Amino acid sequence: MGVVGPADLLAAARLLAGAETATDAHFRRAISTAYYALFHHVLAAGATRFLHDGKMDGSAYAVLYRGFSHGRMKTVCEALSLVTLSRGFARLFRRASVSSDMRTFAATFLELQEARHLADYDPLEAFTFEDADAFIGDAETAIMAFDRAESDERDDVLALMLTSGRG
Repeated sequence: MGVVGPADLLAAARLLAGAETATDAHFRRAISTAYYALFHHVLAAGATRFLHDGKMDGSAYAVLYRGFSHGRMKTVCEALSLVTLSRGFARLFRRASVSSDMRTFAATFLELQEARHLADYDPLEAFTFEDADAFIGDAETAIMAFDRAESDERDDVLALMLTSGRG
């Protein structure tokens, strides 16, 4: 049995949303799954980056992977989605801004996290195929933007997402 990766989650989201008999429940699960594809992409990138022995099947990998939290990732993405970083984040990053790819990733992460909350917890919100399809596309775009960012910038973002960020 292999590890379920972001591509698998995106494929599952597309199957859910595109089912001939898809209902609001399918669209909700597709939106939630699209967010989790992006979320798990970042977790895997972080665990791989900070694990020096290359053993992705050991407990150290799992500890690093599970060390990320939705709330901390949201806080970092809120800071990164701005054109100019706040003084505190600029000090931590040692730069005044991040690349447009990283801003795209951060803004989309926030959008998808909010969409997931609505899909998972708001019984009055209604979703369509078009909604689900758009959010799945957004997750793919955010993954590509994250991967296009310079490795040093990605490393800084991953480190801040994994820690409290106190300098």
